Amino acid sequence: MAGPERGHCRDTLEEIERYLDGELDPSLRSSVERHLSGCNPCTEKTEFRQHLKELVQSKCSEHGAPDALWHKVRALIDSPGPAPPTPDG
Repeated sequence: MAGPERGHCRDTLEEIERYLDGELDPSLRSSVERHLSGCNPCTEKTEFRQHLKELVQSKCSEHGAPDALWHKVRALIDSPGPAPPTPDG
């Protein structure tokens, strides 16, 4: 790939996570989509990242946290924090 195209790929791939998460403003999203429509290597990388995100999400959300963990977290949230320091030490 020659000069300017390499820059477009770099710019696109720098934004790919935000693109996949739907976090880009409309003009940048449009620019990324335009590039992806004509660049197979970037499209393949984007599809791989999307597949990876979906795989991680499915594997990490397959099981909820154990009840014992929920109870510990709840107890920590409900417990008072450490006492603030007194002015005299």
